[in-house]
Amino acid sequence: MGKKRIFNDDQEKFILDNYVTMSNKEIAHALGKEFKREQINSWLLHRNIKRNGLGCKYENSIFSNQDVEFIKNNYNSMTSTEIGEVLGFSARQIQGKVNKLNLKSKKRDINVTYFNNIDTQLKAYFLGFIYADGYIVYDEDKHSYEFGMELQSDDKYILEKLNNELGGQNIIYHSDPKDVLICESQIVHSGHSDILRVYSKNLVCDLIKNGIEKNKTLKDTYPIVDDKFFFDWLRGYIDGDGCYYGSNNQTYMHITCANIAPLIYIQEKLNNFGIKTQIYTENERKHRLMCTSFKEMNKLINCLYYEDGLFYLQRKYEKIKHFLGFAA
Repeated sequence: MGKKRIFNDDQEKFILDNYVTMSNKEIAHALGKEFKREQINSWLLHRNIKRNGLGCKYENSIFSNQDVEFIKNNYNSMTSTEIGEVLGFSARQIQGKVNKLNLKSKKRDINVTYFNNIDTQLKAYFLGFIYADGYIVYDEDKHSYEFGMELQSDDKYILEKLNNELGGQNIIYHSDPKDVLICESQIVHSGHSDILRVYSKNLVCDLIKNGIEKNKTLKDTYPIVDDKFFFDWLRGYIDGDGCYYGSNNQTYMHITCANIAPLIYIQEKLNNFGIKTQIYTENERKHRLMCTSFKEMNKLINCLYYEDGLFYLQRKYEKIKHFLGFAA
């Protein structure tokens, strides 16, 4: 009995037709998820087919143009192992490509254990902000783990502060305004924004451990922090997802959420601190926690901004700073 073939006739023809202009990875992807780039490479080598012929797009490279761009954009903020996990290559292959491209790497010192233990005011604040506005994505099969957050450009300093806390090695990307179609007839115009992305399994796993889930909007999981950091966490959550509004020197606070569970948690914690709030349900995917009375808002704001030197979103602070220093 002969050796079982890996590819059928049509697949072999596809490889021969495209190996000059496509990378092994791209060919494998085109053939189906059951194939790997190593199988394409082995099949070509076994037949003594080389990629350095006239017109070869990749000049004997296993990397596509998109792979190269990703390496160039991230070699200073990610290890070779992390880049390899995202692109599907070994750390040695990535480092070889970095050297071949003559890219000069900086000393990298990203604090990937930053969220392992929420033991400072700033960590609690960022955990709350991430719960509101951040995201995590991961694919265990591909060993790909990413944390990210996108904010309007006026709030870029929030991303810069977080990036500095993580070691200051990640790139913050700018995104120009664009029109986003959210349904068949409604287009939303987005303004300038900035994006922080961090590729780290440790960081993502620690965020998961602390209540940040993938596709977290409708999940009952939410961060729970020590009481001494609760108002730092809540200040971050309100800065990300809450709103202050009002008139005639009266200000209200509300947080709108698709899931009622975190709002109940916040209400119960605030009750423990003697602050009364209300929860209103508009529909099964829209719940709102509100603080409306002057007396309760006064107590809440003085708890959120309990000392000088705290980190916060400046534009929201400007709306409610008239409460600070008032007697409860």
